[in-house]
Amino acid sequence: MNISQTKEQIKALSALQNNCEMESIDLQLCNATRPKTGIAFKEPFSAKPIVSNVSSSLSGRRFVVELAFEYSAWDSSETPERLFQVNCVFEVAYRLNESYTPTEEEKSSFSRGTALFNCWPYAREFFRDITTRLGHAAPTLPLLRITPKKPDTESTIETKGLASTLDLTGAT
Repeated sequence: MNISQTKEQIKALSALQNNCEMESIDLQLCNATRPKTGIAFKEPFSAKPIVSNVSSSLSGRRFVVELAFEYSAWDSSETPERLFQVNCVFEVAYRLNESYTPTEEEKSSFSRGTALFNCWPYAREFFRDITTRLGHAAPTLPLLRITPKKPDTESTIETKGLASTLDLTGAT
């Protein structure tokens, strides 16, 4: 899975990244559903992890980013049936250096780049664990990579054979 940012966004996130330390990554919310036992599903199955929301807040020297993820799996029937859906929100907290106050652009780029990159291994592990507990084979989810993008183009998060749009230039 790739996240693309412009050189300007990478420069902005680097400014914040160089002036903070991560304090914690905590699961804030989760929801998982699956159908009742006995429903027949048609293989092959398709799975799609997406980032559904990114928001941030600054309180004193503490910068907190909330990252919402969704992971769904579908069968290949003519009208696809959902095998399961998992939604979760992680809260990533950073302690800012005393002499540093981030700009809105720095907070936005950092939240949609570095914070997402920091949180992805926790989300992958959570999805793996919860899908097993839902009675499905544990998925192997992709690595998250940050790659440069051309200015003035839409940012994308790509999954195997699927692409979902994530606006990395939007406000937090």
